Amino acid sequence: MAEQWSAVPEWVAKAEGDWEAVDILLSRNSPRLRDSIVFHAQQCVEKLLKARLIQLGQPVDKIHDLAALSHQLGAVDSQWSWDAEELSDLSSGAVLARYPGFETSAEEQTELVQIASRLREALKILLESIQKGE
Repeated sequence: MAEQWSAVPEWVAKAEGDWEAVDILLSRNSPRLRDSIVFHAQQCVEKLLKARLIQLGQPVDKIHDLAALSHQLGAVDSQWSWDAEELSDLSSGAVLARYPGFETSAEEQTELVQIASRLREALKILLESIQKGE
């Protein structure tokens, strides 16, 4: 069963909490925080994708694969499309970063945060367009 539309602001608030964590962690400029930065960037995008799906009355599975969520969204929202490779990179970076033996480089962090930032802005525009009745 799909979550109620009223849950959308809660999902957006959780996503923005993750983005605030990204900003705070970036300000520390510590190599040890790169993995956490990428994780929270991915989490922000995941929650915004889920918020948009809920907003459109779609069921949301407990998955973390951004490409799969984007594909699901694209099937019901003609305004949405995103490069699957970028989505996969962000998903993989966030998952791999949670395990020993993998460290996010400064370059990877920069690239993945930029991808997440663009996704965040695009999704927020779509979320706001429906809330304004457009």
